[in-house]
Amino acid sequence: MPSTSSPLTDLRVLEVSGDRGDLCGRLLADLGADVLLVEPSSGAASRQRAPFASDGSSLYFAVRNANKRSAVFDLAAPLESADLDRFLTLISDTDVLIESWAPGAMSNLGLGPDVLLKVNPELIVVSLTDFGQTGPDRDLVSTDDVVFALSGWQALSGIPEKPPLLLPGAIASDVVGVIGAYAVLVALVHRARGGGGQHLDVSSLEAMAQMNTWGLASASDSLRRGSTPPTVRSGDSPMYPTFECADGKVRCVVMAPGQWRALWEWMGSPEAFEDEYWESYVNRLMNTDVINPLYAAHWADLPKIEGCQEAQRRGVVATPLLSPAEVLADEHYASRGTFATVEIAPGVEAKVVSGAFEIDRIRIGHRHRAPEIGEDSDLFDGPRFTLSSPLGKAKDLPLRGLHVADFGHGGVGVECARMLADYGADVVKIESHAYPDFIRIVMGGEMSAPFASSSRTKRCLGLNLKHSGATQVVEKLVAWADILIENNSTGTMDTLGIGWSDVRRLNPDAVMMSSQLMGSHGIQANWTGYGPTIQTAGGLSWLWAYDDGDGPPGSNAIHPDHLAGRIGAVGALAALIGRDRGAPGAHVEVAQVEALMMTLADQFLAEALEPGSVHPRGNTYPTGAPWGAFPCAGEENWAVICVRDDHDWVSLREAMGDPQWARDPLLVRTAQRIEARPEVEARIADWTKDLTRVEVQNICQAKGVPAGQVMFCVDQLEDPHLIERGFLVDLEQQGLGRVVMAGPCFTGSGMGPPACFQAPLIGEHSRRFCVQDLGMDPGLVDELVASGALEALDELP
Repeated sequence: MPSTSSPLTDLRVLEVSGDRGDLCGRLLADLGADVLLVEPSSGAASRQRAPFASDGSSLYFAVRNANKRSAVFDLAAPLESADLDRFLTLISDTDVLIESWAPGAMSNLGLGPDVLLKVNPELIVVSLTDFGQTGPDRDLVSTDDVVFALSGWQALSGIPEKPPLLLPGAIASDVVGVIGAYAVLVALVHRARGGGGQHLDVSSLEAMAQMNTWGLASASDSLRRGSTPPTVRSGDSPMYPTFECADGKVRCVVMAPGQWRALWEWMGSPEAFEDEYWESYVNRLMNTDVINPLYAAHWADLPKIEGCQEAQRRGVVATPLLSPAEVLADEHYASRGTFATVEIAPGVEAKVVSGAFEIDRIRIGHRHRAPEIGEDSDLFDGPRFTLSSPLGKAKDLPLRGLHVADFGHGGVGVECARMLADYGADVVKIESHAYPDFIRIVMGGEMSAPFASSSRTKRCLGLNLKHSGATQVVEKLVAWADILIENNSTGTMDTLGIGWSDVRRLNPDAVMMSSQLMGSHGIQANWTGYGPTIQTAGGLSWLWAYDDGDGPPGSNAIHPDHLAGRIGAVGALAALIGRDRGAPGAHVEVAQVEALMMTLADQFLAEALEPGSVHPRGNTYPTGAPWGAFPCAGEENWAVICVRDDHDWVSLREAMGDPQWARDPLLVRTAQRIEARPEVEARIADWTKDLTRVEVQNICQAKGVPAGQVMFCVDQLEDPHLIERGFLVDLEQQGLGRVVMAGPCFTGSGMGPPACFQAPLIGEHSRRFCVQDLGMDPGLVDELVASGALEALDELP
């Protein structure tokens, strides 16, 4: 029977092995699904991905395939009739098929979605690829780093004096896996509402572009206003600066007036900065040449841990820059159970990241190690997965009729809610002029491009939650909602009377998704911050550095805000499915820092197994060379080239015209090229510098070498591939004008087009929502508006 901590019990998932998206099956398995990895006798391709343990086994595979089983099917070989029949019999007993092969590869084996859906009309087939099943770029040869280059992320990563910097880990593969898991859950709801089985198309490039700090919307809005979007890497953003301290570095972010006043007092209340002028974030941002040296002098003699503890106690956002070794030893993560010492291979135990989220304070994560090849002879048996939905039949969008109350702000909560809105949920955002979403007002007005992107397709209830008259609205709102979403500071919702105990009392069937910076429990549960401050506390900043020893350059990306929001959507929808299967309502909690750490789990495991072994990789890769970003013709134009093996090297030589230097027999093997990496990559740069980045991409791709231009968001606005796939959404937004923004994260063959309409103004739907949806008396609503508890722009018909 399903429980709140295992809502997907009895779900049968068949995962056809590939080399990307392993987290899709892992997340479903964490939530209780029986995930059977189908791999050839030589093993899944992801078993060959770095980093590796001392015995040569893949730690990438180990952390992303825990809780799964393994069976051997050599699907890539010419299938004998008996093998084909055996596989199709297995399909008839399967709920979900995950495949991450190249577009068309399954069809070429006679196992395309059309064939599989004829065998099992209720089957959900999710295809995880780098560029999607359609479009002119669908067949590009790729790596995670090529996707990173094409996604718009890399263009602003690093500093001007050095090449654009790659992100550590395997973010492109991980993100497509997270979105794949979310897509499966949406499709399960659709199937329960009569939608049947279908084929889901999930693109890593589009998932990454969605998560790029609202880059598309911001670039589009900049062009609309006649300004040029940034094209120069700035390292540490003026918004999120990092400062040297007595024993390392800290990131200190001061945005709100209260944060500034607290820091000003801590610095000794310097008279030169006592004027109200300095309370304005915009004014401080325009004077970073004066402000940041002031901050730097303050931090110079403070120890990083004790200094951050004091900062947080005073209400100042500051987090220490931690290495993986320091993260593993950190007292807060120990107090939360972030890591668990478990079996990671037969007879081998080590610390691993224990899971991405909690449900009712139960960690949803590691239960058993990743399987050995073919370890499980049993296929599927036991009870079948059943799900019925109280929402009734769904004609187009799976979540149509689902009620969501969005108490989020910034990036995490609002992105989680928008993921649900895209697929039909009725999302109502709660805010007021007294307490607006700070992303709404970040540009000084009441609408910004980032807010328009995150809060499109929502209604807005203008409700001052701190007003004494708000209670009667809140109680009806909680009773109305299926899902409540919040990412406020720890304890805020309890103070407002909307904590989990209140929600459970008012609506026992509700699901609540909460996301706090460091989690809602643990010795640093009360710490506050933003996405970039999580990067330092979670080990990413230390790893996101060049390999020359200069230390991390910093980043202006708000990662992992978008990632945590998407993991929150997975947890919330899984808990809702559990509720509809007979479990009670549940409280899903995503610690934002742990969402980030999940994508670096193999790095932490490598450090745990061999202390001191993990270092910033810069633009290198442990098993391939040449590898990285290479200069191209023009100003700040670059292309990423990834030579994975000796075959790629031969192909790259052909692409370059097989120059004499490349024929050196001492460069034939990967190990030799890694040893000679600086010299080889300097030669590659000599070749690329006279070519455009598009030419480098096309020449390499023609020879089968993974390569991609480092694209800016402004380039993506005119990208033929994204346009043909319908990913770019052109929206008329009140308060801004026409804005192009990132579109849906996946499409389904049985679903209608994702929903999309402009983001709301504060209080735009208050009266109609209170009267028509909550059933409140119109006279009472007018009284609440007059009292200031409610804000309303609308009138009743």
